[in-house]
Amino acid sequence: MTTNRTLSGLCSFGICTAVLLGELLAAQEPPRRASKITRVETITLRHPWGPLEDGKTRDFGLVLVHADNGLYGISRGGSRRLIEEELAPLLVGQDPRRIAKLWEDMYEVAWRFRGPGRSAMGSIGALDIALWDLYGKSIGEPVWRLLGGYRDRVPVYADGIGYYDQSPEEMADLVKKHADLGYSIVKFHTTHRDFEGAVQKVKLSRERVGPDIQLMIDMFGMWDGPQAASLAKQFAPYNLYLIEEPVGGDDRLAYYRMVGASTDALLAGGEGEGTLYGVRELITQGGLEVIQSDILTGGGYTGQLRIAALAEAHHAKVAPHGAQYPDLNCHLVAAIPNGLMIPACPRTEPYQIWSKLYSPPLRVVGGYIQMTEKPGVGLELDWDFVNLYRVE
Repeated sequence: MTTNRTLSGLCSFGICTAVLLGELLAAQEPPRRASKITRVETITLRHPWGPLEDGKTRDFGLVLVHADNGLYGISRGGSRRLIEEELAPLLVGQDPRRIAKLWEDMYEVAWRFRGPGRSAMGSIGALDIALWDLYGKSIGEPVWRLLGGYRDRVPVYADGIGYYDQSPEEMADLVKKHADLGYSIVKFHTTHRDFEGAVQKVKLSRERVGPDIQLMIDMFGMWDGPQAASLAKQFAPYNLYLIEEPVGGDDRLAYYRMVGASTDALLAGGEGEGTLYGVRELITQGGLEVIQSDILTGGGYTGQLRIAALAEAHHAKVAPHGAQYPDLNCHLVAAIPNGLMIPACPRTEPYQIWSKLYSPPLRVVGGYIQMTEKPGVGLELDWDFVNLYRVE
């Protein structure tokens, strides 16, 4: 212990503060930094999906990356077989802080499966997110700040309307219900090739919510270019904010250009495109203004940061797909300058069971998610929920 006399002498040389600071730092618990991945754990959950009376279920996976500091990173999704048999062996024993290197190692393996398709990229994305969560927890920082920290509040739009064949009147009622929950941006889907029905759904929805709600439509890639362009012109009086995935088919890039020339609404798509080079084509040849690569299929945060930089170079925005992943999407959009918004299923929808996965649950308030100082992705699993729906 340093005596008062000694401290007095040291202070005369102007270094008293440094000595006291050193003693304080020595008394603190050292950082729980991870240096080695010890285990990759996969868990499958089977839960109700859609209206509960239908009895339908859906499986989704949890991914936990464990490290030698006793912490683990959390993510969701991916192929359990692919993760356990091909990707986890690449990670175990490696330094989890070298995230870009580990991402490239996994991406190279994806070429064994006819290239980095949706299943492979989604599995890479799930592991990448878990690595970022682990890194944030190890150094005590939230992922949104580690990725860039551009904003601390993320706009959220209401999603989840239209997976069944609602009438235009029923659709308009659902849109109004979501707007009344506090969402200023609402999206609905058309899943049937009904030209007049699609127009009526847009018309009645606009009439129900008035001019101040930003209204969007997801057309599920059901139309060719001339059909979608014609629909876009019919939508014009109702001031759509965004038209998503209007076209499908082999010539979708040309079709996208047709739609873009026919509307003032933002043209969005690419939810199933996860490679940097596929996104480049959608922007440069298809004219997309909003890139919606899924947070998993886009390769997790590491892959999505590259996609976001590419998009920004072409003045495009990023709004990652996945209404079931607001907990993951919010960190990306908070981090980047060209992050636009994220989707979420409102609490009134049966699809929002994701919100029960965490304790406490993630909250959407007034159409926004407020980012926090909690390390990693800032959420802890509700193990009672996990064990209730776990499939061994």
